[in-house]
Amino acid sequence: MTQDNKQINSHIEAYLDYYCSLSHAPGFAILLKGEWGCGKTWFIKNYLKSSKENNHKFLYVSLYGMASFSEIEDAFFQQLHPVLSSKGMAVTGKIFKGFLKGALKIDLTNDGKDDGTWTIGIPEIDIPDYLKGTDKRILIFDDLERCKIDIGNLLGYINYFVEHQDLKVIIIANEDEILNQDSSNSSKGYRAIKEKLIGKTFGISLYFEGALENFITGVNNADVSKFLSDNTKLIEDLYQKAEYENLRNLKQIVLDFERIFEVLPDKAKSKPEILQDLLKLLMAFSIEIKRGMMLPKDISKLEDEYKSLIRKQVHSRQEYNLSTKENNQEETKLEKILGKYPDLNLHEPFPSKIWWQIFFDKGILDTQKLEESLSNSKYFQDENTPNWVRLWHFSYLNDDEFENLLKKVELEYAERHFLELGIIKHITGLFLIFSEAELYQKNKEDILEESKLYIDYLKDNNKLDIPENHYISADDYILESYAGLGYQGKELREFKEFSSYIKKVRDSANVENMPGAAQDLLAIMQNDVWKFSHMICISNLPEQIYYEIPILKYIEPFVFVEKFIVMKFDDRRCVGWALTKRYEFDDINEKLSEELTWLKSVRDLLLNEANSKKGKVSGHSLKLMTERYLNKAIEKLEVKGTGLK
Repeated sequence: MTQDNKQINSHIEAYLDYYCSLSHAPGFAILLKGEWGCGKTWFIKNYLKSSKENNHKFLYVSLYGMASFSEIEDAFFQQLHPVLSSKGMAVTGKIFKGFLKGALKIDLTNDGKDDGTWTIGIPEIDIPDYLKGTDKRILIFDDLERCKIDIGNLLGYINYFVEHQDLKVIIIANEDEILNQDSSNSSKGYRAIKEKLIGKTFGISLYFEGALENFITGVNNADVSKFLSDNTKLIEDLYQKAEYENLRNLKQIVLDFERIFEVLPDKAKSKPEILQDLLKLLMAFSIEIKRGMMLPKDISKLEDEYKSLIRKQVHSRQEYNLSTKENNQEETKLEKILGKYPDLNLHEPFPSKIWWQIFFDKGILDTQKLEESLSNSKYFQDENTPNWVRLWHFSYLNDDEFENLLKKVELEYAERHFLELGIIKHITGLFLIFSEAELYQKNKEDILEESKLYIDYLKDNNKLDIPENHYISADDYILESYAGLGYQGKELREFKEFSSYIKKVRDSANVENMPGAAQDLLAIMQNDVWKFSHMICISNLPEQIYYEIPILKYIEPFVFVEKFIVMKFDDRRCVGWALTKRYEFDDINEKLSEELTWLKSVRDLLLNEANSKKGKVSGHSLKLMTERYLNKAIEKLEVKGTGLK
């Protein structure tokens, strides 16, 4: 794909000019063939536009999905009679076509006899009468291989226009697909009928530059259009590197890039480096997903594949070089993808692996994560950037910068400047990988112990970062990333042990804080009963903090009952409903089994209160509450959960 490609299909255009300008139909059709996505349709439609200057008149139909000749004829009729084909003239058009209907038998075998099984209707648009004379139209049948009509019947139908109506016909098809599907050697098969019908065959070559220019013209955002126009060489080079010839996917890439550009912060739109990196990543992932080499979920696996490749090269370099052929045969699809794009950080893509995975899997653009990643990315490094963030991008540092930053971060770490667990995990991971690469003097065991001491310090000084819901970490710092940056060294044993230690300490701290949290929950029950129900029951709402945490056992039963009985009737009913809903799921009930004793105590206290008010409506109401809600909740927790009685 070079600039010379502008002339790559010029010989086809020249012949079509000759064919279309003939004063008499030559008695054969033209076949334009090419693989799916190579730009056949784009080529012919552009040719039609340019041919208007020569006063050629065409009728174009895409055969994609068509299952009958009447559908083809309807498509022609709509072009010939747009007024009669309009919604308001549907009845008149139908009557008009009815007058033109007839029947025809075609001799497909050239034996002078009618082949009765090939009886078809004369086109309802009456092409024979309409196109007699000097104003004959040129028929174009696109997507031949995607038509549902039998290929033999279809070509016989097209042959009628060529042989009996003296019309010029251009057929566009992926011939390889037809030949792969056609196993018949009969005269009704594609090969035999093609020999009679097709006079000239041309292979459409990928016209990359023209197609890209056309796609860019269709972009609405002027800034996107200019950027893409300025970077056509980048796009072409990556397409060459990918060894991919599919213009349909190129059009999708252009549209997807426009979507991404629209949600970028203004500060990012003005940085060509960011835009170029995003475009290259978008192209590489799009191409490999479209061609079936990977799935969106495989984006998250590329990092492990990359590290596996590095280990092969570092630890077995000599063996690897001596057995290149054998290793290539064993190369996985993802390894091949990484090898194809060595200049792209596919294993650590910006903004993140998960961001791209969600984009390709669900079409979602996570603007919050995108902006967060930008702030800590290599693109916005300055004197105000935290030292640990700059150290995270160590690959872009020279030796002196690295040494100075490492000392600064080590000092800040020793002086306990950091309170966020995500940052502490980042620094620990960096220290570990530097130690493994012999860039840091401390060994990994010492780094691990110092990191545990850091967590102990935070806990002992009540500085431990505990989210409101410790089961759902908004910043994913118990998982793989924090502040838009993936953890370095997360595959190391010491890092995994450190992550487990953080969870253990946080869980312990949560238990210690639970009595206070339980009192807060009780206050919420009195002031906002629906929020209380959302907090203790599973749902899709962010308030579902305690749906699998046995927090109710930390509320004194008599205090709960005391607050409960003075609530309004509707609010008491809402609380009762929430208690039954809380214990609906067996797997969650296993975690809530510690609340069984509490539930029974609350029920007994409510029954005592109801008995003390026997004969009064308030007592009767409390009794109904226990039967309808408390007993049901207890039954669910006993039978479905733990089997306790």
